[in-house]
Amino acid sequence: MTKTLYAIGEEQKDILSEIENNEGEITTDIALRMNLLAENIEGKAVAYGFVIKQFEGEESLIDAEIKRLQELKKAKAKTKDYLKERISAALIEFGIEKVETPLLKLSFRKSEAVEIVDEALLEAKYFSYTPKVDKTAIKVGLKEGEVPGARMVTNFNLQVK
Repeated sequence: MTKTLYAIGEEQKDILSEIENNEGEITTDIALRMNLLAENIEGKAVAYGFVIKQFEGEESLIDAEIKRLQELKKAKAKTKDYLKERISAALIEFGIEKVETPLLKLSFRKSEAVEIVDEALLEAKYFSYTPKVDKTAIKVGLKEGEVPGARMVTNFNLQVK
């Protein structure tokens, strides 16, 4: 019977507790149980690795499908915009402001938009800035000394090849 990771962890705690109770002495029985535990965790790791590889493959397929659908959406939007421009130009050329049928209504709506002609001529009060943290600069600063408000953290990332 295969054990869960939780069960393996609990058994490891029991073994460590038993070693502690034996004042650090590892008996033949404890050594055998430790070897079996190591085999269980290695087997579990391999099984997890295969599942991870399967998910990576499925992830790639999903990414490809998302890309295909995004390209299809982009093409549809481009065609829609082209058709809107063509019908707008034709209606304006003929002086028609509204077309109504029982199934469809086409009309123009008036709106206002700001167009920037020369950004260099604008006053500073018309600009907005959002500060962005530069993690690369902070990393360099941390390697040189201390950076208040930041710290270096070491992560261990599992690689499945």
